[in-house]
Amino acid sequence: MSCMFSIIVPVYNVGKYIEKCIESIINQTYQDLEIILVDDGSTDDCPEICDRFAAEDKRIKVIHKENGGLMSARQAGLKIACGEYVGFVDGDDWIEPDMYESFYSAVKAHNPDIAMCEFYFAYPDKKVASSQILSAEFYDKKDMEKKLYPNMLFNKSFYKFGIFPCCWSKLFKKELLEKCLYKVTPQIRVGEDAAFTYPCLLLANSAAYVKKSLYNYRVNPESMTKAYSRDMEDTILIPYEILKKAFADYDYNLSAQLSYYLIYLVNMMIRNEANPGNKKTPAEIKNTLKKFINNPDVLNSARFIDRSLLPLHTRFVAGFISSKNTNLLYCYIHLLRRFL
Repeated sequence: MSCMFSIIVPVYNVGKYIEKCIESIINQTYQDLEIILVDDGSTDDCPEICDRFAAEDKRIKVIHKENGGLMSARQAGLKIACGEYVGFVDGDDWIEPDMYESFYSAVKAHNPDIAMCEFYFAYPDKKVASSQILSAEFYDKKDMEKKLYPNMLFNKSFYKFGIFPCCWSKLFKKELLEKCLYKVTPQIRVGEDAAFTYPCLLLANSAAYVKKSLYNYRVNPESMTKAYSRDMEDTILIPYEILKKAFADYDYNLSAQLSYYLIYLVNMMIRNEANPGNKKTPAEIKNTLKKFINNPDVLNSARFIDRSLLPLHTRFVAGFISSKNTNLLYCYIHLLRRFL
């Protein structure tokens, strides 16, 4: 099947939402789509729903695989994608009817390596439009170096991305994506999008921007980061390490942005340690904290960043790390637990 766009949809136990997601794709005003549904070992009715849609629409392909995580599902989809460009839609989200028609117009006008748009944070009772540093319809490489790279990962407010890392508000040339997506280990659990979106942006020679909110990212306050993640301490730095290696290949002075991103990740780890579901002993929590405090990159970042840009609680975190004070950081976690 030859087409302009391949759309990869990772699907895992989202039976409550998946029909709306798929329908929003098949009913696009632009129809030249290959739709790849990747059932990542779902245990609900998602496999049957995917197969039913595939039987009704010849544009749809379905992959059934063992559960391997979001990155594994995206990589599996990319391996069979036939489109010149590849996009992503998460199985619990949905898109506006003209999303890919808008991208098609941008592609025909500019032939960019990447196309980007705005999106909605879709809360149960409202939708809030995203805002990024993007403004022009087209950026060549010099424009990207001057206007996008300096603030794409951190835009001078903690924590605000200049360009959101989310892959689903973007369209990538397939060959560009193949150079970056496969490098990301499936073990990654946080920062999956950032780990390949920013390397793609650095590798790209051009970008187009559609100044419309075309994607609906479902925000469910009840499910946001409430479960304790046992493996977070072992996986939280994966996106940082990937970006550190990717950024080292370019002379764009990106290290400052990376330092803020690292503290952002460490702050997530600390909040995870404060989660009431964490059954570690105090000694075990302190050992986890020591592992990060003694990490040279974490320590240097905490000492390098401008703390005036941080919220008050994160200033404390950075200060405790800078002074390598495990006990104060543990006290902070103990206090934070009362509010989670």
